[in-house]
Amino acid sequence: MKYQSRMIAMASMAAFALAGFSPAALALDVEAAKDLAEQNNCKQCHGIKKDKDGPSFLKTAEKYRGKANAEDEIVKHLTSGKKVKLADGSEENHKIVKTMPPNDMAQIKNLAQYILSTQP
Repeated sequence: MKYQSRMIAMASMAAFALAGFSPAALALDVEAAKDLAEQNNCKQCHGIKKDKDGPSFLKTAEKYRGKANAEDEIVKHLTSGKKVKLADGSEENHKIVKTMPPNDMAQIKNLAQYILSTQP
């Protein structure tokens, strides 16, 4: 029984790694993060591993990987509406992530952790 549980855990971690996420992603609610990203049209400008108008989640994760304030920086970016430069050189205010209930920091932090968990 112990062996079977260990094999299931290892298979789950392998599936996450193949999907492009680190084992740390197991601690976060990936489905909730994906849903929040979809509700806010994040993938309109950001690919998971490929840049679009904005950097990919992977590029963002690589930029902040190993930094103590990584999650806080991404949360600030998702909630501040600061100006961002698009791939074509134009600028616009980044959309502020909307949650239900409004301004639910747990959901926003979960999304930040999801972004940071992206692996090559």
